[in-house]
Amino acid sequence: MLKPGGYATLTSDGGVAEQDTFTCSHCNSINHVKPGERAADLGGLCKCCMGLICLVCVGGECVPFMKKIEMWEERNHALRSYGITVPF
Repeated sequence: MLKPGGYATLTSDGGVAEQDTFTCSHCNSINHVKPGERAADLGGLCKCCMGLICLVCVGGECVPFMKKIEMWEERNHALRSYGITVPF
């Protein structure tokens, strides 16, 4: 990967494996990139937000994870203003 978002060291009984990682812009999941893997096999690039996305988010609506958090905060603020408390 040309510009990986992260780096993982995976250990198991078989030894140690090192892989690049990226975080999905839509669901915030961490995805491991195998050497030589094509971007289309990983999920791809969202043309709306220009972020890397995982296979689960391909074909869905473009709602970046930070936008989802902002919507959750706005909803929680509105519910509190109505006197409704929401457990986390």
